Amino acid sequence: MNAKTTKCWGWPKVPPRFTAAALAGHSAVGLAFGALIYLVCLTGTVSVLVDEMKLVEQPTPAAASPKSGALNAAIAAALAKGPATNLYAIAPVTPRQRLTVSTSGPSGERSYIADAEGRLTPLRTPFTDFVTELHMTLTAPAPWGSLVVGLIGAALLSLILSGVLSHPRIFRDAFRLKLNGSERLREAELHNRLSVWGLPFHVAVTLTGALFGLANLAVMTVAAIGFHGNIGRVYAPIVGPEPKADAVAAPLPDIEAIVARATAAMPGARLYYVGIERPLTRGSRIRVEVTAPTRLPRGEDFYFDAAGREIGRGRFATGDLGLQAFSGAAQLHFGFFGGLPVRLVYVLLGAALTFVSASGITIWLARQADKGHPRPRFFRAWLAWTWGVPFSLAMSALLSPTLSVPETFVVSCTAIQIGTAVIGRRREYRKPI
Repeated sequence: MNAKTTKCWGWPKVPPRFTAAALAGHSAVGLAFGALIYLVCLTGTVSVLVDEMKLVEQPTPAAASPKSGALNAAIAAALAKGPATNLYAIAPVTPRQRLTVSTSGPSGERSYIADAEGRLTPLRTPFTDFVTELHMTLTAPAPWGSLVVGLIGAALLSLILSGVLSHPRIFRDAFRLKLNGSERLREAELHNRLSVWGLPFHVAVTLTGALFGLANLAVMTVAAIGFHGNIGRVYAPIVGPEPKADAVAAPLPDIEAIVARATAAMPGARLYYVGIERPLTRGSRIRVEVTAPTRLPRGEDFYFDAAGREIGRGRFATGDLGLQAFSGAAQLHFGFFGGLPVRLVYVLLGAALTFVSASGITIWLARQADKGHPRPRFFRAWLAWTWGVPFSLAMSALLSPTLSVPETFVVSCTAIQIGTAVIGRRREYRKPI
């Protein structure tokens, strides 16, 4: 590679050996994590439209702003359905959301959708739940699922950085899209251009995704190093104050009155979340989160005891920079700011990142074939994965009213892989010697 090749917009001359090493590392990480990276990117893109998917899956009750008293009625109705150790309610903040209430206790977890009056309907959105869970944990048990997803995010971030380092001309050629060559060259052009055009988005979502996924590992490490293994002290600035434990029965305070006090403390704020730990006891704790629409951090947390007295705040919107960054990271990762236009942009950029993750291995396989090392079985398996996963998700969505979504997805993906392998072997067997 000569100096003329590497001079681009002030980009320093890169030694050929460095570029080759970066490209080799880029390929190695892509091959090791490519399948899971593609799965996480695809499901993350779909998950951005979580509100719309829930409305399609369960259109009734219709989305509507809760009337006065609806929140209290919905919480009371949920607690009347069985003993609960925890309850949380998520208020609608967009026209496509509905008030949802969930409880957990000895008999498991129950989730409901409330109408404008606070009347409850059991929540049934199995496909949406599966897709979001697949994106965040790969449906693996805690904390291992989120930890693996964090590692995948870190691997994708390294792919993005090594991809930039291994292509010194990538910024100079950012707007030179050439689609008149061979199929492999066209795919490589799209791969490189989409990588550059979406670079800020790619870095933002992969960095925040890696941080979320590796959060448990980071907490355990900090606790071991600085707090003698006391994880509770590490979480203290995030989880807020805890009232004294007391299992004596006590009536639930007026939740809507508490919410009104919280929103009044932040002009222009609106309710997002209510969480009640140990409800109907004197040791219960009520957490109210109100959103700040003009700020990237999602909102401010207010904590109350069983009598409705404020006992503390989690200043995610007005506190230290670290707390604000922690709260804003979730908004930045999922595009939950700026309304539907921002989320539609996230869908387009997420689709581009999904294509980049899929085409990277396709390009590597084509280059191997050009060097005289074709890998037909690997190519067929990768083709079956990149087309089979979205097909299996679509089949799972269509059959979700009657069949288990996880089982449909796994069976469909497995059948496509086996079918592709069998057909490929038959074609190889029939080739003339």
